[in-house]
Amino acid sequence: MTYIGSTIPVHIRTHGAVSPEATDYAVEKLDAALQHTADPVVASWVTLDAAAPGDRVDAHVNISGIHVHVHAVGETLQEATDIMQERLRSRLRRIRRRHGHDTPVAF
Repeated sequence: MTYIGSTIPVHIRTHGAVSPEATDYAVEKLDAALQHTADPVVASWVTLDAAAPGDRVDAHVNISGIHVHVHAVGETLQEATDIMQERLRSRLRRIRRRHGHDTPVAF
């Protein structure tokens, strides 16, 4: 499934009772983090798992051939999504520094 509202196609997977609001929130947060990449995003996936112990959110992103995976567990899907976004932003900063993209970008 591809979320139409995102500027970057996001494939969504859900497990358990996941509300449409939680899905929209996760896509918003993933999209916001990916807007600051220096390279093109080839593909992205987000998995929301309300059936696992604790609510879990996984994000997989392919940025010009570099695969990035982050996950987070929280007491709610919103909390897990916020943690996932923080981890993804951190990972993207490291990738940008490692691959010579020194242009400062505000997160």
